[in-house]
Amino acid sequence: MPDRMTKGERDDLVRLIKQREKVAKTAANQRSAAMLAEFERQVSALHNFATDEVWTAATQAAADAAKKANEEIAARAKELGIPDEFAPRLGFSWIRRGENEYSARRQELRRVAKAEIETVEKLALVQIEAQSVQAQTEVIAHGLTSDAAISFLQSMPAVEKLMPPLDVAAIQAKIAESARSRGARPYLLSDD
Repeated sequence: MPDRMTKGERDDLVRLIKQREKVAKTAANQRSAAMLAEFERQVSALHNFATDEVWTAATQAAADAAKKANEEIAARAKELGIPDEFAPRLGFSWIRRGENEYSARRQELRRVAKAEIETVEKLALVQIEAQSVQAQTEVIAHGLTSDAAISFLQSMPAVEKLMPPLDVAAIQAKIAESARSRGARPYLLSDD
């Protein structure tokens, strides 16, 4: 490799790379907190009927209908001899959060959001660590001089090689073998 780095340069760069990794992980954690706070703000948002002309018109129409229905209910209650203070009334209200008005719904949304944010953060942390290791590897590689050291570095397997993709047929065969060893009949999925 041309332009080899000195040991001091490599040490300084590795130290800097590790510091950047630490800062990036902290930033990922803070980003998760910010994402959750923004989600909470969205879930808690109130939508006043007066902020939209269609909502205002629909609300007025519903209020008018409720008023008319209450007049009919009051007249019928009077016919039946029900005193005014005991007469039933129709209620009308604007639900400003929709389904998010209900605590159980907000809890469900919060649980799913937290799980999604945790997944995104874990992925980000893996990417941060992978980039850090890649950068450290490149820095250290610039200081390797022996063929043995260079060969060793190049022979380190990637995670994809250590964890190959799953094969459905192989999984089915393992299940079938396990079932047979227990004396059970194996159940295999097929394309038929």
